[in-house]
Amino acid sequence: MIDRRTFLYRTGALALGASLTPLLRAQPKTGRLVFGIPAGAIGNELADGALEILSSRFDMDYRLEIVADRNTLEASERVKAAPADGTTLLQVQSSSMVLFPSMYRSLAYDPLKDFTPLALMGDYVYTLTLGPAVPASVTTLEGYLGWVEQNPEFRDIGYSLYGSQGHLAALVLMHSKAYGLMPQAYKAVKAMVADMRNQTLAACIMVAGNNAVLGGNGLRPIAVTGSQRQDIWPDIPTFLEAGLADLNIAGWYGWFAPAGLPAATAQALREKIKGMQATAEFKDLQKRLLLNPVSLEPEQIQERMRQEMSTYGKLMHGYGLKPID
Repeated sequence: MIDRRTFLYRTGALALGASLTPLLRAQPKTGRLVFGIPAGAIGNELADGALEILSSRFDMDYRLEIVADRNTLEASERVKAAPADGTTLLQVQSSSMVLFPSMYRSLAYDPLKDFTPLALMGDYVYTLTLGPAVPASVTTLEGYLGWVEQNPEFRDIGYSLYGSQGHLAALVLMHSKAYGLMPQAYKAVKAMVADMRNQTLAACIMVAGNNAVLGGNGLRPIAVTGSQRQDIWPDIPTFLEAGLADLNIAGWYGWFAPAGLPAATAQALREKIKGMQATAEFKDLQKRLLLNPVSLEPEQIQERMRQEMSTYGKLMHGYGLKPID
């Protein structure tokens, strides 16, 4: 005979199992994570590390798919057109969601309407980094700008990803301090770092994590964007400290799915991703890549996107920067 306690336990377990079944069935086990940044930057390490944890601990076997042609634009368009079943996800740097609407006259996707937010994977800032072409005695922003005036052949300042916050930071620096600077776009961070090391490029704006992972050997940061100094470089001031309030620029990595993703599938994916983000392995990965943890619900992600779209639109207008076709 089954006593009342046993009966309640078993019926409760059955009810719990029934409530979890839709989520378990909704969870795709295989798929792809599309990313529009060439291999070699921290975004790739972030994706690889996260997918490895999801595969080994959360039964999600997703592969990373790098889009080389047209980079982030093509990646976003592909995911927008993909089936909304959870098998195709998009990793972005925030610029493609919040800055591109101001940088480009028209986009083939709507960041707010064409995607389902899943999670933010970490916030980051940028560094103004000097290479070995600049004498080691140059350690400040004003010192670098003065050195460029004396060495105009090194007026190019590199950045990766046309339309990124790094691009905008270079433009703001140029318009604020030194019209002689010439922002130079690179398709890949590794190519930019190579030019720094072979002394054909003197300086660049790069994501801080790229500086930490790919720097050294004569590459050194002298200023950071954002509102505060970085723990890894306590002696490196912010642009805010140099009086450049408009260079309080930061970005984030995020994971999205196509719009129209069923609610149960979206919830199942978010639960897996939250579990992955809570692991010690992921926290160590964020620390190594200089990514600050961030946890927002889907509605909060979209609200943050709206606010940043407005901020960047005003910044572009304030500096008279025109969108491109």
